[in-house]
Amino acid sequence: MCHQVTWPLLSCIGRYCGTMVGLWLLAVNSISAATAADFDTDVAPILIDNCLECHSGADPSGGLSLADVESARRGGESGAAIVPGDSDRSLLWKHIESGEMPPKKPLGDQEKKAVRNWIAGGAKWGTSPIERFRITTKKRAGTDWWALQSVERPEVPAVEQNHRIRNPIDAFVLRKLVPRGLQPSPEASPRVLLRRLSFDLTGLPPAPDQVLLFEHAMHQSGEAAVGHVVNRLLDSKHFGERWGRHWLDVVRFGESQGYERDKLRTDSWHYRDWVIDAFNSDMPYDEFVRLQLAGDILYPENTGAIIATGFLVAGAWDEVGQSQQSSAMKAVVRQDEIEDYVGTISQTFLGLTANCARCHDHKFDPISQKEYYQLASAVGGVRHGSRNVLAGNEQKPFPVYAVKPGSADVTYVLARGNPAVRGEVVTPGGVAAIAAANSTFGLTADSPDAARRRALAEWITQEQNPLFARVIVNRLWHYHFSAGLVATPNDFGFNGGRPSHPELLNWLASELISSGWSLKHIHRLIVTSATYRQSSRHRPECAAVDADNRLLWRKSPVRLEAEALRDSILSVTGQLNLQYGGAPYRDFTTHVKNTQFYTMTDPDSPDVYRRTVYRTWIRSGRNHLLDAFDCPDPSTTAPKRAVTTTPIQALTLMNNSFVLRMADRFAERVTRDAGTDISTQASRVYQLAYSRSPNGDEASRPEQFIKNHGLPALCRVVLNSNEFIHVD
Repeated sequence: MCHQVTWPLLSCIGRYCGTMVGLWLLAVNSISAATAADFDTDVAPILIDNCLECHSGADPSGGLSLADVESARRGGESGAAIVPGDSDRSLLWKHIESGEMPPKKPLGDQEKKAVRNWIAGGAKWGTSPIERFRITTKKRAGTDWWALQSVERPEVPAVEQNHRIRNPIDAFVLRKLVPRGLQPSPEASPRVLLRRLSFDLTGLPPAPDQVLLFEHAMHQSGEAAVGHVVNRLLDSKHFGERWGRHWLDVVRFGESQGYERDKLRTDSWHYRDWVIDAFNSDMPYDEFVRLQLAGDILYPENTGAIIATGFLVAGAWDEVGQSQQSSAMKAVVRQDEIEDYVGTISQTFLGLTANCARCHDHKFDPISQKEYYQLASAVGGVRHGSRNVLAGNEQKPFPVYAVKPGSADVTYVLARGNPAVRGEVVTPGGVAAIAAANSTFGLTADSPDAARRRALAEWITQEQNPLFARVIVNRLWHYHFSAGLVATPNDFGFNGGRPSHPELLNWLASELISSGWSLKHIHRLIVTSATYRQSSRHRPECAAVDADNRLLWRKSPVRLEAEALRDSILSVTGQLNLQYGGAPYRDFTTHVKNTQFYTMTDPDSPDVYRRTVYRTWIRSGRNHLLDAFDCPDPSTTAPKRAVTTTPIQALTLMNNSFVLRMADRFAERVTRDAGTDISTQASRVYQLAYSRSPNGDEASRPEQFIKNHGLPALCRVVLNSNEFIHVD
């Protein structure tokens, strides 16, 4: 009886256990399948971030490559790295578990768990080989990086009626402000707005009568007055002088060779004039760039197009290294020269530091070493030098410093950047991660320079290039607001800043494209927006939420950069020479004794009192006034300038011979304008320097100062005041 009960019970238990075992095996298989399916997202990023730097390529560490399934399972010198289904026998797991690998920093618990579960589940591979550049991880950007995606025009956000909207820029800004409990600042006064517009668009202060006229026009016609003054400033020849100087910062423009000889380039100023003219004529930005990369090829009979290629050779050049060194050293110098071209091109137009891939794959961005050499091949025929061109109705020849046509050699991948260790041959091409722009130029390794640079120019400037428009509209925003929507104008990669307003950046980029690449159109949008026209007054409650003003709850005040400060001093003192273009002035004497030497001077001459953009920008001779106010070294690209506050600046404005002389000239001008009445003199000083009259609290102080110390002393103090050197 007992047996009759037991056997059915055992049978039931057996069937139950069999069912459970089956379910368990099904679960295991499901887990294994899920683990394999998640390899690309869960495991590959760990290998990319922590292993592939050493364990990939032609000579992987320890003979172990983890770039593809065959190599990983084959293992290295010590045995099998991965034994599918058995993590304890897998050397990869043993090294990870012990903390021995990765050597710099052990994996975290969650990362360890992911690797062990993956091996235990069968170590099923996903993408093979691992596309190291495909995935953005916590340590590097992949091809899915935000800046590499196509520019899609976003919808303009809907905004409540009670907010001030002057164009779509304001809607995008409010979309970020309001959720943080922030409100935009009130609009700046007409005086402050005109002063801001005048400095931003022309780099010069407004005349006192212009301020009065604008205040009256704002009272009478409001918005129409703003549009009128913006158009006037954009149409001014001073617009190109102002924005040309910004561009020259980016392209490392100098008028001497640099290095130990620093030979003077007496014919490089033509490029500076070409840039100024291009901005004034609102040359479409894509054409502006094409000409600088390949103008001599695209329009060989056009003098301006040839001059435009001065961009490529605007930087320092080691002439001695190219002519007086051994063959081995010449090869190194030539590679340094080409890196300068590649770095400047990629940073200026693409916001990518492609030059970081000269010796190895880029550590942070999806740019391979091979792609660096593809870009190097594209500019492999570029040489420094002067060439003759024809100009004028009489077609007279004249010494332009521009690209000198040369032969383009076959380019090789160089091991660790060493010209003596050649790898595979590469053809001219671009960066594949810029997916919308075809990086294959379809050229042979021995293609002529003309074909290479033409293809490079077409690749960079094509409308589908997602970086091309984004980078330039961000530059314009940077100069108007002192900080770009991306805070690093030359670097949109992993080590660069993230966009504070990504939708606005895309909208501006798409607007530039749809406008026919008109930069003045973008300027107009920016400076007529309510965002730009805000007061700069500090608001503690907003600063507590957004101390850096990244959300744009006010217009941040800015200090004049060195050139604008000097130009303003000349302007208010009545000494500014408004001659447009032409050969530069010199604030130095020079002599040659093997090396060219420069001695800085302070000449008192109308020729020298031109706008500072027309200075001869030598690399080893620096102007003391300009240096004190952070004027950058022309030997390197300067996408944004340092803004320091030092005692040297105040001491310079109080004691520099130029400033002392200008204080006297300022006093002479005021006396001519206002006569000898002290009260009228004080008022005129304020009108010229600050675009306003003294207010009630300060009216008596400048008068008393003049009585005690004289008018030139007051002028000297005003030129050193915060209100003069800052713009609200």
